[in-house]
Amino acid sequence: MTSVPYVSFVTYGRNDGYTPSYLQRVNRATLCLARQLERAALPSEILITEWNPPSCRPLLLDSLDLPKALEHVSIQGIIVGAEHHQTFAGSRERGMQAGEAANIGIRRARGRFMTPKASDTFYSSSVIDMTARRDLDVDTMYRIDRHDVVVDDDNVWNLDDDSLLNRLSTLPSSPHALITQSPCWELRDLHTNACGDFTLMTAAHWHLLRGHPRDLTVLALDIDSLVMHAAATQCVQERRWPDVCRVYKPSHGNTNSARVRQVWRPWQRALDKFLSEKVGETAAHRARTWFDYPRRQVRGVDSLLAPSIERNFVKPASRWARGERFIPTQPENWGLADKALEQRVLCRADWEEL
Repeated sequence: MTSVPYVSFVTYGRNDGYTPSYLQRVNRATLCLARQLERAALPSEILITEWNPPSCRPLLLDSLDLPKALEHVSIQGIIVGAEHHQTFAGSRERGMQAGEAANIGIRRARGRFMTPKASDTFYSSSVIDMTARRDLDVDTMYRIDRHDVVVDDDNVWNLDDDSLLNRLSTLPSSPHALITQSPCWELRDLHTNACGDFTLMTAAHWHLLRGHPRDLTVLALDIDSLVMHAAATQCVQERRWPDVCRVYKPSHGNTNSARVRQVWRPWQRALDKFLSEKVGETAAHRARTWFDYPRRQVRGVDSLLAPSIERNFVKPASRWARGERFIPTQPENWGLADKALEQRVLCRADWEEL
């Protein structure tokens, strides 16, 4: 009996009323994934980071209704107190730092392979089938499309697993498919669209990168895309699984794309228009990078302006594509490795050492 799972799914959350029916969706998504992995007889674990739990509400981990033991699947929770969240700019306006919360689980995950995921997403059966073949390549990162589905009736969460997944597959959806980037960005051709919901690769590569890059604010923009481009510098190749392999995410108004808006100053628009029309898109792109515009603002965090996508993402990713060495931005103790965080066993697997 092995004490090392084949795959780890790392997620995070907090019981803050983030969106309507959030607890119900998280519980249903976690339970569905655990049952899928159990049916596949795949030694695996699900790690849930409870980040900065509100003092006025029950813990998310205490609110989940999960099995206490399974043969193949372990579920663990890790609690990160408010004192760690308060070190980030914007912490009073937003209670989550998604990159750091994911890094907590990635650093402590035991699987040979691992992927982060949002706490309320579901995987099509084909995703589990592909993973359960246990033939993943150690120098490959695996990607699938996320489909945002419109769920108007909460009774769907009461369906059995197969009926629920079938229902999600038939609901109106918006796919996050491969985006062809601007040629002037000079990037590797990687499927980074919504990659924070599924980027499956070895633990060794996740640790080499030191998880998601450091962001001293709560915004954590572009971090999952930067992970993919950083992994490519280590000769990790991308493989896109077939379309039947999908992430389903219930739509709501707080998805990342719905919260972020560009902030332009009049002179920036005028300069961008002039360069685009009179000189060319490459010149316009370089100006956006040099002068860092348009900056980005995230709804609810009004005190912060994030860097432009050209400065924050395109600049390092294009340098790596040209052969520049990747240097991790996280410290050696990334994921709060030197902190004694509270860990809870929510569901014990038979493969775990007692």
